[in-house]
Amino acid sequence: MENQKNRIEFYRRRTFSEKLNATFDFIRENWRPLLKYTFYLIMPVCLVQTFAMNAFIGGYLDLVMSLGGGSYFGNSVYSFMTNYGILLFCALIGSAILSGLVYAMMQTYATRENRLQNITLDDFKERLVKNTWKCLIISLFLIFIYIIIAVFAGLLAILVSIYSLLITIPILLIFMLCLIPLMMLIPVYIFEHDISFFDAIKKSWKLGTSTLGGMIGLMIVLNIIASVIQTVTMLPWYITIVIGSMMTLTSESGISQSVIYKFAIYILGLLQSYGIYVSSIIGVIGLAFQYFHAREKVEGVTIESNISNFNQL
Repeated sequence: MENQKNRIEFYRRRTFSEKLNATFDFIRENWRPLLKYTFYLIMPVCLVQTFAMNAFIGGYLDLVMSLGGGSYFGNSVYSFMTNYGILLFCALIGSAILSGLVYAMMQTYATRENRLQNITLDDFKERLVKNTWKCLIISLFLIFIYIIIAVFAGLLAILVSIYSLLITIPILLIFMLCLIPLMMLIPVYIFEHDISFFDAIKKSWKLGTSTLGGMIGLMIVLNIIASVIQTVTMLPWYITIVIGSMMTLTSESGISQSVIYKFAIYILGLLQSYGIYVSSIIGVIGLAFQYFHAREKVEGVTIESNISNFNQL
């Protein structure tokens, strides 16, 4: 039955509801390959991320209970920061792989005769590697910008006056607001061939500001839907952590040291980590359709293509 459906058109002006429909139509048509390759590529990251996350939570609880505890307190801080760093690194890598994977599959969907039916990794491996690398570049660039601004604000407060924060904090907030149109940077940098990084920044600003209201509304709705999925996958892990912590504090049973408890926490943590990535697919695809809409609205991609191919009509 899916073979009889029309291919979803990417570059097309859409209303808010049409962008939502296109997002979920794409997911509905291709949920099997999306879940299959997300599991293959993201689960290895989740294995490490879950271990770091559970160790981070355990370190946090130890840190709270060892306040004023001398050397053990120092060891808790070191373990806490190490696990937090590993957790952030896994999130960075996992997000880049997920975005690169989804957009590689969308690119393949648009050009492959059978779309994503019976697709293999070799069909989009080159695009996956290229897209993931581009996502990493964007993430590292944004992290670098954040660090520069934070260091500048901190030095200004230390060297000049604490009251300088009255100026730097509003500037920082304005900068954060200016990053909203740059949400379009990833699809611009990936879907447009032979565009340089800084040209992609300029173009994403142009497309983002031209469709700012629709983009914010779409991302809010899709993130609400994604947060519901994340909550469902997180609750078993969270409830088990809370119950285990309460039993450890109120008794001397030491349930948190039990092998069965640790195994259960790890499995539930895997479900939680994987659920975060799977739910993020909705926003990644939605942002792509927002980009397709914005580019068609600003540049008229379909019209230009029809004019260039007029002699073939």
